[in-house]
Amino acid sequence: MTGFPSFNVFSSSSELGLGGAGFLLPSPNSTKVNPSVADSNRSFVASIINYKSGISSQSIGLCSPWVYGTATISMRHISYGTFDGYDELSEYTGKYYSSDTWFNIGYSKKIKLFPIRLGLTAQYFLSSLENYTINALAISFGSMISFKRIDSKFGVSFHNIGTTFNINNYSEGLIEPKIVFSCAKTLAYLPLTIYMDAVMERISKNQDVFIGGIFNFKNNLRVRWGTSTRKISQNTNQDLTKSIIGASGFGFGFKAGSTTINYGVFIYGTGASAHGIEMGIKL
Repeated sequence: MTGFPSFNVFSSSSELGLGGAGFLLPSPNSTKVNPSVADSNRSFVASIINYKSGISSQSIGLCSPWVYGTATISMRHISYGTFDGYDELSEYTGKYYSSDTWFNIGYSKKIKLFPIRLGLTAQYFLSSLENYTINALAISFGSMISFKRIDSKFGVSFHNIGTTFNINNYSEGLIEPKIVFSCAKTLAYLPLTIYMDAVMERISKNQDVFIGGIFNFKNNLRVRWGTSTRKISQNTNQDLTKSIIGASGFGFGFKAGSTTINYGVFIYGTGASAHGIEMGIKL
């Protein structure tokens, strides 16, 4: 049985700075977002993330008001690099590539007379390794309720409910559903919004809690931070510095007119890191 861990990797550079938190933060090209959350403005976002060993992620997303709600469309791609191929006799057969690609569409809408939003996304997934492929269809849906008096939001979302099909010379694929409980709180006396998310995976039974925040300064500068309970599972006990900053994200961004630039870095418990940059434009 082949799993798809790429469903849980970062696809948005702003995600890196939050360390995996922020499911209630709008982002059209993020994998870690409640489908009910969307920017009400028309905007375009492009992001690039570089991992170690030549692995890279590219994504673009667009959101726009549509039929009394907000529609989103995005494409994400992860390239695992180029490899040398050999047959069973160790004869060189040429180079081959490995990649994962997603195409997403979504819609979210606020319920009249109530501070509640509902949303649904559908995605087509294609995984390829040389001449082997797996196709999949999956949906995610969620809801969010806002409390203006305490400047807080709470949400619940269900992700990656789907199945594989048209498997070509490949082992059977497995998509792991997950449930996410989220909250966001803007503090009254600090320019800080805190995000907390509890993620529960159905098959592996993994449970993690993510917490992060965004400092919004008056000069249009934003500073992001985040960490999670994965700091414990990723701790190698080899170095004190790695134990402290492992499984954590840091980032910053600034806004100039209708353009926003974000840079983020995520540091794994082993000391390896992923770096990304993202540009957003309000249209």
